[in-house]
Amino acid sequence: MASLFLSKFSFFPLLIIITLFFHSSHCDVLTTCRIKSLFQFGDSIADGGNVIRLPGAVISAKAWGLPYGETFFHKPTGRFSDGRIIADYIASALNLPFLNAYLDKSGVSFSQGANFAVAGATAMNNSFLKERGIGFVPFNVPLPSQLEWFKSHLQSTYGSNSARTLRNSLVVLGEFGGVDYWNALAGNKPEPEVRTYVPLIIDGIMSAIKEVIQLGSTRILVPGVFPFGCLSAYLARFPNTNPNAYDQFGCLKVYNNFATYHNTQLKKALENLKCEFPRVKIVYGDYYGGFRLVFRYASWLGFNPSKLVSACCGSGGRYNTAGGCGESSTNVCPNPSRYVNWDGLHLTDEAYHRISNVVINNMLPKFGCYGLGNSSVLSSY
Repeated sequence: MASLFLSKFSFFPLLIIITLFFHSSHCDVLTTCRIKSLFQFGDSIADGGNVIRLPGAVISAKAWGLPYGETFFHKPTGRFSDGRIIADYIASALNLPFLNAYLDKSGVSFSQGANFAVAGATAMNNSFLKERGIGFVPFNVPLPSQLEWFKSHLQSTYGSNSARTLRNSLVVLGEFGGVDYWNALAGNKPEPEVRTYVPLIIDGIMSAIKEVIQLGSTRILVPGVFPFGCLSAYLARFPNTNPNAYDQFGCLKVYNNFATYHNTQLKKALENLKCEFPRVKIVYGDYYGGFRLVFRYASWLGFNPSKLVSACCGSGGRYNTAGGCGESSTNVCPNPSRYVNWDGLHLTDEAYHRISNVVINNMLPKFGCYGLGNSSVLSSY
């Protein structure tokens, strides 16, 4: 009995580790999957090079220069990481090329999708933010504006075949809300007040999902937000002298609880939407859960447990965030793959890799995508 209990107890952590290390399509061609193109919306977590092509866009994270992109691409691409982002890993899992930024007009191909995400993008439009005294970048391309780009792109690229194209596509809508919340909280809005924005932001996301469904989308991935309290920028911006304010990993509980509240409301709204559109496959992308699993199994995954909440790229301060990544005074850690946090608000290539494995293993079976080595038991993580 004892040995049986031990084997059951050990089985599930082992599956979690397998999930974090691998996803089936990494090694196997998907034998069943009708996803032929990919469309990505979002903020700097998903930006593949749009913001660096926006006239007059000035951002503190200098993603147009090294060390951004140094690990995988060996050059800056406009991604806010040392290498790939989750959107890249999803594309690879679907055997699709990395998405080109919508604003890239250098003759690149958009035959298998496009990336509409822009750094600094909010879920809500500028008028909503102005009314509440929330700051935003002057070049903000919020979710409603990205949808306008999307509709224009569909018409110019696919014309009358737009709906057919979308039936064989995956739309990744988000994550959204992270910029809205950060701008409000960093602008000294009280956390209880910012919580009141959550239902409004969720409603905005639901409206966007309905719009892409009406355009013809049948497979939609909707990611939640990261655990904000584990991001170096949050930890540096909101220090707390009470040790009980932090969890075992050094994350601020109040901001993780805030992120959990957003994600819980998002999941509830998605369940309601599934009832309204039963023929559309809508899947929640658990960025929060994947992130927390990376922290929990950091040593096994090769991350430095003592540096989980420190930024790899930056300078000064307790979390290496006093100076921005890309500044002349920037220090870059010698091995980014040992770090989770890249520049304070964004993650490393390796962290995105591990989180994407969790998301992909859950996503593929729900979208009817299977490979020779696909294991449905992994889809629960």
